[in-house]
Amino acid sequence: MYLFIRRCCVVSIALASQNLLAQPAIFQDGVLSIPQGAALISGEPAYYNDIQLQSDIEGNFTLLAAQQANLVVVNTVQIIVAESFPVQVSVTVSGNLSVPCVELQTPATIRTGTLFSVVLAETSLGPAESCIAIVQPFFDQNIKLDVDGLPTGTYTVSVNGIEAEFTL
Repeated sequence: MYLFIRRCCVVSIALASQNLLAQPAIFQDGVLSIPQGAALISGEPAYYNDIQLQSDIEGNFTLLAAQQANLVVVNTVQIIVAESFPVQVSVTVSGNLSVPCVELQTPATIRTGTLFSVVLAETSLGPAESCIAIVQPFFDQNIKLDVDGLPTGTYTVSVNGIEAEFTL
């Protein structure tokens, strides 16, 4: 999906919807509310919560509000190509959360040509919450890629900037 946002920039955005408990986007009174989403802005990944977009009479949207989430630190990215029909591709990621009191958010995947950009963020602490400041590792976050109908070729997967390749 492409959205026009303030300053007339075109941003590629993906809704984070792989989680079965994810809330849907709601359009009411000219405002589109999106619980979670990810964007590539000048090629850099970003993850947002509580996104509010205002529509105008031409059908364009202006960003009203969004809370940017912290991206997790990614240590390894491993691609698994299952020898099945149709072919199935998944990414196994390990890395670190900033503190043990946060959790991984639903991953978002944006495909542009042969590049899959996976954006992986963490929840934030509430205003009254505190947590011991130590890095908390997470292991083997598995993310499926939608490769249905893609032509044979080499593809790159970038998870928060850490890259790996696979061939269909």
